[in-house]
Amino acid sequence: MKYKFFCLLLISTILVNILYAMPLCAEANTGTYQMQGDVIRDNPNLIIGRNYKIPVFKAGTEARLSIPIENTTNGEAVNIFVSLTANDLQNVPFEIDGLFTKKKVSSIYGRNTENAVFNLNIRKNAEAKTYPLTLNIEYTSSNGGSFSLTETIYIKIENDYEVPSLKLMDTTIEGGKLVSGSTKTVGFRIQNSGDLTAKDIKARLGGFSSTELILDSALDTINIQSLAGGEARTVYYNISANSQLEEENYSLTLFLTYKDEYDVPYETEIKVYLPLETNASKEIDLAFSNLIYPENPVVPYENFTVSFNLKNTGDEDADNVRVSVDGGEEILPKSMSIKSIGSLAAGKETPVEFTLFAKDDIESKNYPIKVTVEYEVKTGSKKELQSVSQYIGVFVNSDDEETGIPKVIVDYYDYGKEFIEAGTAFPLNISFYNTHKSNDVRNIRVSISSDGDIFSPVGSSNSFYIDKINANSRVERTVSLRPKINAEYKTHNIFVDIEYEDTKGKDHSIKELIGIPVIQETSLMIGDIITPTENYLGSPIGMSLEFYNAGRGLMRNMMISIEGDFDTQEGSLYIGNLEAGKNNYYDATIIPTSVGTLIGKIIFSYDDEINQHFSIEKEFTLEISEQMQEFMPEPFQQPENVRESSGRRKLFVIIGIIIVGGIVGITLYRRRKKRLEEVDMYE
Repeated sequence: MKYKFFCLLLISTILVNILYAMPLCAEANTGTYQMQGDVIRDNPNLIIGRNYKIPVFKAGTEARLSIPIENTTNGEAVNIFVSLTANDLQNVPFEIDGLFTKKKVSSIYGRNTENAVFNLNIRKNAEAKTYPLTLNIEYTSSNGGSFSLTETIYIKIENDYEVPSLKLMDTTIEGGKLVSGSTKTVGFRIQNSGDLTAKDIKARLGGFSSTELILDSALDTINIQSLAGGEARTVYYNISANSQLEEENYSLTLFLTYKDEYDVPYETEIKVYLPLETNASKEIDLAFSNLIYPENPVVPYENFTVSFNLKNTGDEDADNVRVSVDGGEEILPKSMSIKSIGSLAAGKETPVEFTLFAKDDIESKNYPIKVTVEYEVKTGSKKELQSVSQYIGVFVNSDDEETGIPKVIVDYYDYGKEFIEAGTAFPLNISFYNTHKSNDVRNIRVSISSDGDIFSPVGSSNSFYIDKINANSRVERTVSLRPKINAEYKTHNIFVDIEYEDTKGKDHSIKELIGIPVIQETSLMIGDIITPTENYLGSPIGMSLEFYNAGRGLMRNMMISIEGDFDTQEGSLYIGNLEAGKNNYYDATIIPTSVGTLIGKIIFSYDDEINQHFSIEKEFTLEISEQMQEFMPEPFQQPENVRESSGRRKLFVIIGIIIVGGIVGITLYRRRKKRLEEVDMYE
C-alpha cells in the first residue's frame, strides 16, 4: 500500500510540473521577457499632420510656413531634421538663400504633433499658382533606429505685383522736327509701368540707314542703372538726317533689354516715328525791341502805356501779323486789345503801343501782362499759323492812405506741438492782422475748412465772428480741432476764409493757408509665447510668438532680441518695416544652463514715422528639470532580476505541488482503505 501511495504522489507531481512548465516554455519560445508594469514601446512613425491645409501667401511678403509633424505610434521620435526643397529650381517662388536650411525638432512623443516652421521670402515676381514642395524628414527612435520620410506638400501664391514693363511715353525733338542736312537731339522718355524695379537697362536705337537717318555718335546703346515702378527717365541721341530727304515721318526701332529684382531678363522693341522737314523751309523769327512799360507802381484807374518795336529778324516774310495784349481781369485795355499789322517783311520792324489801366479794389501786387504775336508761315502750298509771346510785369499799389484797401492776413498761428496725432483734439491759435496803417476793418467773418474734411471742430462751429480789427492791429482767436482717426501721415492744409468790410462798407475777402502735420499712432500687440510643456537642462527649447501692428502708423527699423540666463544662437531678428494692420512671427531656440526657474524676456524695438524710438519687453518664465534617464534593456537578453524572480517562483510552485500532491495521496489512500474494510466486513 505504501508503494501505491508513493507512485500516485509521484505521478501527480509530474503532471502538475508539466502543466506549469508549458506556459514557461511557450514564453521562452517567443524570446520576449516582460516585468510587471513594463510598457511596450513601438517604433515611431512620423507623417505630415492631417490638419495641414494648403497655405496661401502673398508675393513680396515674408511668409511663415508651419508644417505639422505627427507621430502616429507610441514610440518617441528624437533628433528630427526637417528640410524643405523645391521640385522645380528654375521656377522657385522663394528667395533661395533661406530655402534649403534644415529645421531641427528635438523630440516628438507618441501620439503628439510638433510644428516645423520655415520663414520664406516670397519673390515679388513669383507666378500666381500652386507650387509643389518636397519635405524630407529624418529621425531616430529612442533605441537608436534611423528612419526617413519624403512627402510632397503644396502652397499657393497670390501675386498683385506687375512685372517691370518699360514703355516709351514721349519723344521730344530739338526744334520739334528733324531737318534734312542737319543734326538734332532726340529724347526718348522711358517709363517703368510695372510694380517691380527694372535694372541693368540697356536702350539701343537701331534702324539707321546711310541714305536716311544716321546716328551721330559712336555708341548706339545707353545704360540705365535702374527704374523703380512708375519711374521714368529720358535718354538722348544725336540724329543726323540726309540732305536729300523729303518732308515725312521716318521710323527707327528702340530696343530695350532689362532685368527685374531677381535677375529675370526681359526685352522689348518699340517703333518710333520722327517727323522731318526739308531745309528749304526758312524760319521766321519775330523779336521785341525798345520795350517800354511802367517801372514805378501804378494806382487803380490811372492809365499807363506799354510800347515796343516788333522786328522780323528771319529770312521769310510774316503774313497776317496780329498783336494782342491780355492783363487778365484786373488789368484792362483802354485802347483796342488786338492790333492787326498785316505783312511784316524780313528785316523790317514796326512800333506797337497799348493803353491800359488797373481796376479799383484790387490787391497791391505785381500783375503779369501777356503780349502775343500771331503770324502765318508758308510751308509749300500750305500756310501754318505760329505765335510768339512776351510777358511784362506791372506793380499796382492799392494801399493809398486815403483810398487804399485794408488787408487782413493770418500773420501767426500755433497748435502747441511739433506734430498732431490723428484722432486727438488740439487747440489752434490764430492771429489776424490788419496791415493797413490808418483804416480799420469790421464785421469780420472767419470760416475754417480743410481738404477732404480732415479736420473737424470740437465743441463749436467751424466759423466765428470778429467785430473789429483796428488799423495796424491784431486779434487772436482759438479753435479746437480734431483730425480724422484715419488721417494720412503728412502735412494737411487748413483753409482760413476771411470776409470783412472796410470803413466805406465795401466787402472784401481773402483766403489764407495753414499747414498742420498729422502723424498716426503706432501700437504693438504681442501674442502669448508658445513653449513646450516640459523643459530639461541642456535640451533646446523652441519658442514662438506672433505680433501685430495694431495702430495706423508705420513701424520702422523693427528689431527683436531675446535675453536671459540661457544660451541661444538665434537671439536677434531684424524685421525692418511693419505696416499698419500687418502681423509677423518670431521664433527662437534657447538652451537652459541651470535647473530651476528660468526668467527671460523678448525685446521689441522700433521707430515711428517721425523717428521716435520705442522699446517693449515681453517677459517669460520656464521651469527647467534635470534630464530624464530612460531604462533601455539590451535586446534579446533576460534581465538578472527576472531570472532570479523566475527561479524563486519555480521553487515555491514545486513546494506547493508536493504539499497538494501529498494531501491528494493521503485522501485517496484513506478512501481505498475504507472500501477494503467494507469488502472484508461483507465477506
